[in-house]
Amino acid sequence: MVSSDAIEAIRRFSSTELAGFVAANGTSLLEDEALALLDNRHCTAAICSALARNPRLTAFYSVRLRLVQHRATPLTHAVKLVHYLHWPDLLRLSVDVKVPAQVRRSIDTQLLARLPKLALGEKIAAAKRCSAALIKVLLFDPDPNVFASLLINQLVREEDLLLLADSDSASAEKLRLLAADPKWSYRSAIRRALAVNPSTPRSVAASQLRFLSRRDLRVIHDDPATSTYLRRCIERNEPALFTRATERID
Repeated sequence: MVSSDAIEAIRRFSSTELAGFVAANGTSLLEDEALALLDNRHCTAAICSALARNPRLTAFYSVRLRLVQHRATPLTHAVKLVHYLHWPDLLRLSVDVKVPAQVRRSIDTQLLARLPKLALGEKIAAAKRCSAALIKVLLFDPDPNVFASLLINQLVREEDLLLLADSDSASAEKLRLLAADPKWSYRSAIRRALAVNPSTPRSVAASQLRFLSRRDLRVIHDDPATSTYLRRCIERNEPALFTRATERID
């Protein structure tokens, strides 16, 4: 067991002291010493590489995790070690901008490979803070609770939600959730997509019409795919757009 004072000293080594310490103790480093080396601001790619090539040290989960996080770790080592990290850490690192982009892409690959094995509760938790790569997949998860969690994910973009709202596979429940969302439901493109998607509940689709431009209403009305119900709603709301009388709906 290394004393806390010794560990703190390693963290504060100068670059010369750090190199000398690694040269003298590289083959016998303990877990705490390796972590202290990685915490030192003078830690170089050569030191990270030496630690990553030491199977005795990489047997420690904490060392593997810290090497993946460290910007100086050579990509070949970091990408290899990604395979041996746990889901919660992968999820956290996938959205950590301090982690090199190439490493984050490798992390996304691992997350996508493991996603089918997750329980529903794990998917719901992941949806709240996952990366863009997982967002695009979880959008189409059949459980609406996963989609509800995605709506509070800070990395979700309007184009992601339009991908779902414009899709034939969007469920009525997901579209209802999107229409009720306080952040996204006010976007014009979202309103248009909700209005024209045939899976949107009729009352929800009709409620979007009063927020659309007259040009959008005309385009929707003239689209052969638009339901008779929605056409009549448009005609009632904007009679001046049409020359013929509005037909009665039973």
